[in-house]
Amino acid sequence: MLRLCPAVKVVGTSDDTDSCSTRDRCVAMAIAELQKNDVIRYASDYTFIMLLVNQGMIDKKLFYTTPLDFIAYLNQIGVNDIPGKSRIYLMLGLTCGKYPEWTFSDKPGAGETTRRNNVARQFLSAYFRNKRSIAEGLAEKK
Repeated sequence: MLRLCPAVKVVGTSDDTDSCSTRDRCVAMAIAELQKNDVIRYASDYTFIMLLVNQGMIDKKLFYTTPLDFIAYLNQIGVNDIPGKSRIYLMLGLTCGKYPEWTFSDKPGAGETTRRNNVARQFLSAYFRNKRSIAEGLAEKK
């Protein structure tokens, strides 16, 4: 198409599209960081990221009704080593409340409860750190 119309020039972009692509990059980068640092130890740990998203912690517009939708999103943004739906469904059934006061009906020990909440905490930290880094990079280009 560009070969047919070489004089086409972009005169503007959508803020929604730009923010979505930035958000998606930040999510992918944050998950990659957690995978690299062994923060995500189990397939069910992705549940805590899905719950954060669904509770509006990174974007009020983003919401996944099922683990399959969330897994499709992770595939779309290029996340590696994505879990199966059954592990996410299982942990969704065990997690109660709103972050950061999650409780777990499987009654894990204090150390495991802290670890699960730390997956969420470290994801949020990595997400906002990446978002800030991208924003600073864009500001430098102007």
